[in-house]
Parts: sequence; C-alpha cells; structure tokens
Amino acid sequence: MLSAAARRVAPLHLVGSAAIRPPGTVLKADGAPYTVFTPFSRAWLAQPLPDAAELRPAPAALPHPGDVTGEPIPDTPALPAGVPFPPGEAEGQRRLADFLRESIAAYDDRRDRVDVEGTSRLSPYLRFGMVAARAAAVAALSAQTVGKTGGHGPGRWLNELIWRDFYAHILYHFPHVAGGNFRPVGRITWRNDPADFAAWGEGRTGYPIVDAAMRQLDESGWMHNRARMIVASFLVKDLLIDWRWGERWFMRRLVDGDPAANNGGWQWSAGTGTDAAPYFRVFNPVTQGRKFDPNGDYVRRWLPALAGVPTAAIHEPWRLSAAEQRAAGCVLGRDYPFPIVDHALARQRALDAFGAQESV
Repeated sequence: MLSAAARRVAPLHLVGSAAIRPPGTVLKADGAPYTVFTPFSRAWLAQPLPDAAELRPAPAALPHPGDVTGEPIPDTPALPAGVPFPPGEAEGQRRLADFLRESIAAYDDRRDRVDVEGTSRLSPYLRFGMVAARAAAVAALSAQTVGKTGGHGPGRWLNELIWRDFYAHILYHFPHVAGGNFRPVGRITWRNDPADFAAWGEGRTGYPIVDAAMRQLDESGWMHNRARMIVASFLVKDLLIDWRWGERWFMRRLVDGDPAANNGGWQWSAGTGTDAAPYFRVFNPVTQGRKFDPNGDYVRRWLPALAGVPTAAIHEPWRLSAAEQRAAGCVLGRDYPFPIVDHALARQRALDAFGAQESV
C-alpha cells in the first residue's frame, strides 16, 4: 500500500527539451536533419504552432515530500553589481510582459541598434528556464495573430526563437561542432597571436565599437547580438584567431551562455558553420559602428575615454589631428589605443587565408 506522502506526488509531465520543438521533431521527408536555417524554419512553422492551451500553469504548491528535507538556496556567490539580470522566474515573466507591451512592435526596426533598448533581453531567462521558450513563442504568435502590436516585430522575434531551436538541433545531430567546424573545410592558417587576443578580450583593439562591446561583456556579462557578430568577425577575420578561442571566452563570461547558440553564432561568423560559402563576409567595424550606433551613445557609455570625441569621428578617432585629440580629451596612445590592425589590409589577409582553404 502507498504511503500518504506517495499518494500526494504530482504527475510527471515530460516535455522533451528546453527547445520549443525538441531535436528529432523537425526533419526532412527522408528523416535527415536540416542543415540550412531557411528550410528548417519553414518546416518548423508548418507544424502545429504552440498555443496558450498547451502551457501548464505552475502549481500553487508542491506536495510535501514527507521526511525529505532540503537546503536553502545559496545567496553566494552573488552576481556582480554590474550584471543587470536579477535572477528568478518572476523577473523573467515581468520582462516578458514589459517587452510584449512596450517593445515588440518595434523589434524588427530596432533590434540591431546597439545604442537603444530594442531587444527583449530575455536570453538569460530563456537559457536557464526562468522563461519557457514555448511560452515565449506563444506570446510572439499571440501578438502577431491579434494584431495588437502591428508591424513585423512579433514575427521577427519568433524567427529568433526558431534560430535558437535550429542551433540546438544542429548540436544534437552533429555533436562534432562542439569542438570543430560544422563543414569540412581546408586547413586555415590561424595567426592566434596571444597579444592580439588579449587586446581583443580586454577591449583594447583601437576600434571603438569592438572595444565598447567587449567592455559591456566584461562589466555586465551580456552583449547585444549585433555586437556579438561584430566582435566575432573582428577576432576571426581581422585578427585571424581561431573561432574556438572566442567561443570559450564568451562561454566563460556570458550570463546567457548557451553551448548550441554560442557555437552556432561563432561558426556563422567564421564561415565554418551552416552557411553555404560565407568566408568573404567580413564586417567593417567602422561601418558597423556608424550604422548601428550612429550617434556614438553606445561607445561613449562603455568607453568613457571617448566621451568628448565628436560624433563624426567617434568610430574612427585616429582621424582626428593631434590638436583635435587634445581638445576632445582623448589623445591616442595615451587615453585610447591606436588600431592594432589596418582593417583594409586585415580584410584582404582574411580573404586570402579563407579563400585558399575554400579552394583546397
């Protein structure tokens, strides 16, 4: 006969994985996994879409486990004061509600701007299950269906959630990506210069948008997605440093560090991932800065040394004359470093290196 405690045990519901659609549930007609995002997303969307009826509310209380006792949740080590992500489900739900109410309508237009609050900033909560990915998808679909937000924001945000699923599926079906290239490619001759890597990691490259992003990561444990692409491209293409060095650096510092998404993002930047032939994609850090931080607000926030630099030169302060540098209170070589590479030359070097391995 079951004890009273055993009879009070709640039923167990298995949900497959932290992905919205668990690996193995989105496959080609022949049963093979998808390796390109666009057809994967079409197949993902072709399946019955999640709805609110599938979401189970959290129980008001859990049955007492009888004689089993628990330990209190530790409050140390605490997150550094500069990390703007208070832990907990309540905080995640609050942020999701705020995003749906205030920001999702403009998400498509603002998501790439590093100088504004244009993203959901829910990634740490999704990563650790404080917000369920399925609940986030339901919220996006609901906003899209009822039309209360307008625009393409909800659909674009849902697309990002599908990307998250895609990389989880890639890691599941192709576990070798955890330590190597997704695609078999020729041997790339990496420079892997320790001094360059240190300058990149510490935000001392001399390219303001790169350095601001790396300072943001160091101080907050988070980095805007557009900034992640910029700094990854700079490390791999401008400095010719193995993408795995950057992948490890991120995983040791990101509060939302997800092995699948982090790996997928780095391989996307390196041109070794699921893209067909993107080795020639090399981000220009000056152009990226001008486009996604047009007034230099992001740079000035994370690089106070550049606070007085005029907006016209904020993304290339080396163009200022010596007198202009003194007037701005930012003398290169003293207050802020000179660029450690010439981007135009580094870009050609990367094209030569990656083009050579593509032709092997």
